[in-house]
Amino acid sequence: MTATKGRKLGKGLVYLLVIMVIVTAVDLWRSKDLPTEVAALGTMTTLNGDTLDLDALSQEQPVLVYVWATWCGVCRVVSPMVDMVGAPVVSIALASGQDAKVAGYVREKGYDFSVINDADHRLGQTLAISVTPTLMVAHKGQLRFATAGITTLPGMYARLWLARLMT
Repeated sequence: MTATKGRKLGKGLVYLLVIMVIVTAVDLWRSKDLPTEVAALGTMTTLNGDTLDLDALSQEQPVLVYVWATWCGVCRVVSPMVDMVGAPVVSIALASGQDAKVAGYVREKGYDFSVINDADHRLGQTLAISVTPTLMVAHKGQLRFATAGITTLPGMYARLWLARLMT
C-alpha cells in the first residue's frame, strides 16, 4: 500500500468514526423523552389476537421494538430487514388504519413479525414517537438504544448485542 492510499484510508476511517459519534449522539438526544420502563406500554394485543406482555417477554432476552407505519416510505426499506433480524420482534403499526387494513398490508409484504395495531396512537404517544420508523430494544423491562429513520440490519444486531452486554 502506498503512503497516499494509507492516508486516504486513515482519513476515511476518521470520517467514519466522526459520523458514528454524531449518529450516536443524535440517537441519544432523540431517546431522551422515551419512557424507560416497558411496563408503561401495558399489555398489548397483536393482530392475531394474541396477548403480549412485553415486560415479561423482555425478561428472557432482548426484544426489538419496531414502530412503523404502512404510509411510511422509509419503513418500506427497514421492515424487510426487521423481518430478517432473527430475534424476537414486537412491532407497533402507528396510525395505519383499522386491523383488517394493517393485516392485509403485513400479509401482502410477507412479514413474519408480531404486529400491534396502534390505530388510536395511544402507544405512539406513550413512547413519545415523532418519527417513523423508530427502533428500540426492550430488555429486562427497560427500553434502550432508540433510533429513528433508516437503520441497517447490522445496526439492529448491534443494539440487541449491546442490550445483552449492559445487563
